[in-house]
Amino acid sequence: MSEPPSLWPAAGPPLPLRRPLIEPLPAPGEPPARHVRERPRFLLALFLFSLTLLSTITLSPVMYMVSRTDVTTFLPLWLTPHLVRAVWSDPALLRIGLSFSFAAMTILFCHEMGHYLACRRYGIACTPPYFLPVPLNFGTFGAFIKIKEPIRTKRELFDVGVAGPLAGFVALIPFLLYGVAHSQIVPLPPPGPGLVLAPGHSLAMLLAVRLFHGPLHEGMYINLHPMALGAWLGLLATSLNLLPLGQLDGGHILYAATGRLQRRLALPLWLGLGLLGWFWQGWLVWTLIVLVIGLYHPPVWDEREPLDPRRRMIAVLALVIFVLSFMPIPIAEIAVS
Repeated sequence: MSEPPSLWPAAGPPLPLRRPLIEPLPAPGEPPARHVRERPRFLLALFLFSLTLLSTITLSPVMYMVSRTDVTTFLPLWLTPHLVRAVWSDPALLRIGLSFSFAAMTILFCHEMGHYLACRRYGIACTPPYFLPVPLNFGTFGAFIKIKEPIRTKRELFDVGVAGPLAGFVALIPFLLYGVAHSQIVPLPPPGPGLVLAPGHSLAMLLAVRLFHGPLHEGMYINLHPMALGAWLGLLATSLNLLPLGQLDGGHILYAATGRLQRRLALPLWLGLGLLGWFWQGWLVWTLIVLVIGLYHPPVWDEREPLDPRRRMIAVLALVIFVLSFMPIPIAEIAVS
């Protein structure tokens, strides 16, 4: 740990200061000045986007196959040279990867661009969208932008927080409808030594299935089209971001709508998320993630400004999107013959 600076100058020539020791506070009623902006790192954003595109194209065909009842694969669920050769040398597998990636990457990109453009509207310094490639599962952990300065008002916070889920949800609807329309409803095979990783059913997915195929009866299973699987990933990302906790998008919206009441709601909501771990152990991981980023939302500069009626209606719309997107069990393991 570094020592605190002395109040008295040390002997010898003075050291140059990189920043003032005392920064003037804004006058009463005057918001704090914006900081000097760094140059956006668009080349890094493009590099990460390209890596994520390649990883999702390569890995998603395996996830597609292990989620279906009519195909078997021995390809691994993580990135290997053998998997790269297998996918990029097989036009059928490559077509699956391209279809999934086009849907999933478009949805994630629209989500993050919603945040980015909202920040640009208010002159808030932020990074461009950074995608997160990973060498397993679907090939990505999503994307994010980093906001580099405090947000001044609840209305700014609300607009920045809600813009991403709204944009992402609008973008996923065409992929969801097209994908579900081209999916197949089949009888679930009897139990056996095989394993299917079944994507969870959100209300939006069930409504789309009902629209094109009728109600999904007991003992029936839906083999999803690659674009429907991409829309499923978009629904999962939307619901996770809209969890009303900490500094997730849902936490921003809840704090902007309720102010300091968010501090009283944070612990019960976090405990409720932990109880969902009884149904799916992944929720326990999310309780730890929320705990790391913080249960309580930091205050904005001006907490007195309330949301106007139009924004309150949009907050209700965000709640509806969360209900439509949420999956109590995002992925289930089904033993089949």
